[in-house]
Amino acid sequence: MAVKIKKQRIYESLVEDIRLQINTGVLRADNYLLPEYELAKKYQMSSHAVRLGLSRLEDEGLIRRYQGRGTVVLSRQDEEESTPTNQNIAVIFQGRVRDPSTAEELDNLQQAFQSQGYGTTLYVADRDKQKEAKIVQRLAAEGVPGLVLYSAHPSNSYAHLQAAIDSGMKIVVFDHDFPDLACNFVGIDDQLASYEATEHLIRHGCREMILVNSQRNWTTHVLRERGFEQAMEKLASGLARRVIRLPDCQTFEELGECLRQELTPMLAELQKPVGIVAWWDEVALHAMKVMADAGWSVPRDAKVVGFSNDLSGALADVPLTTMEIPREQIARLAAASLVHQMRDPTLRPQRIRLKARMILRQSCGTYRPAGVDEAVEESILSPVST
Repeated sequence: MAVKIKKQRIYESLVEDIRLQINTGVLRADNYLLPEYELAKKYQMSSHAVRLGLSRLEDEGLIRRYQGRGTVVLSRQDEEESTPTNQNIAVIFQGRVRDPSTAEELDNLQQAFQSQGYGTTLYVADRDKQKEAKIVQRLAAEGVPGLVLYSAHPSNSYAHLQAAIDSGMKIVVFDHDFPDLACNFVGIDDQLASYEATEHLIRHGCREMILVNSQRNWTTHVLRERGFEQAMEKLASGLARRVIRLPDCQTFEELGECLRQELTPMLAELQKPVGIVAWWDEVALHAMKVMADAGWSVPRDAKVVGFSNDLSGALADVPLTTMEIPREQIARLAAASLVHQMRDPTLRPQRIRLKARMILRQSCGTYRPAGVDEAVEESILSPVST
C-alpha cells in the first residue's frame, strides 16, 4: 500500500520557528518582528510566502500586523506565569525598523550576542518617551540582565534608566550618549567627524559654510555642531557660516519640506561654492534636491557631506560623500562591553568613540577610486585654493 506523504508548505519553517520563540518566551508581548523583507532573507523564502506565514500566526492569535508600523507579538493569558529567560539581551529601538542601515545594525547585534551565547529580543518604542520608560521598567522587573538602547529621550531624561541600572541591569547606548549615566556607550567620535567633514569642504574652496543639524539637544547633535564651529574658527574664521536646526519630523517627506523652507530663502544670498555638512545622509540628499530645484549644481555650486554611508547616498544621481559609521565594529564592541560587564559587575562602564571614515564621492567635487592608497590621496583630490 502506498504511503501518502503530506507536502509541507514553504512558509511552515517560519511559522514553526516564530511560534516556538513566542511559546518559549524568546519573543514576548509588544516585541516587533523583523520587517517582511528581512524575514524573507532570514528564512530564504519569497515575500509572498512570508505574508502567508504571518497570516497563519495572526489567525492563531499570536501576532498582529499593523500597516505602516510592522508586526507585533500579542500578549497571552499565560505569559505572566511563564519564566522569563535571562539569556536574552533586550534591544529597544526608537523608531521603525525600516531602512537597510537599521536592519543591518540589528542583524550585526544579533550575531555579536549569539557569538557570546546570548539571544536578542527587539522592542520598538515608536519615539514615545513614556512607552520606552514602561518597557525598560518591565524588563528590569523581569530581571533582564542587559539592554541595548537606541533612546528616544533627550540626554537629560534618564530616571527610568538610572532605576534599571540600580536594579542590576547593564546598559549600552547607541547614537547619542548619556554622559551622567553609568552605562556603556559605543559610537563614532561625532565632534572629530564633523570637524573633518567641515575641514574637507573648506580645503576644497567653499566660500560659505552651512551645518544642517537637528533641534534635539542630544549629545550627537551638540558634538557635531561643536566640531563644525571648531573647524570654522581654526581654519576659516573669516568665512560666513550658518546653522539650520530642523525639528523632529515623522516622515522623510516632512523632513524634506522643513529643509526646503529653511534652505530655499538662503540660496539667493549665498556666495558659491557653498559647503554643506548634514547630520544624516537622508538630510544631505534632501538638501541636494532643494538646490537642484533652485537651479544649483552639485558639486559646482555646492559641495555636500553627510553622515552614515547609507546605500541611498551611494546610489544617488550625484553620489554622496559621507562620514561612514562602522556599524559592524560598533555592534561587536557593544556586545563585548555589555557581556563583560554582565559577567563581572565590578567592571566600570566603557565609553568607546571610534573614528569615522570619510567616503569620498562626487557630491563634494572629490573622488578617490577604489583601492587607491591614502598616500596619493592629495594628488587625486586636487584641492582648490581659497
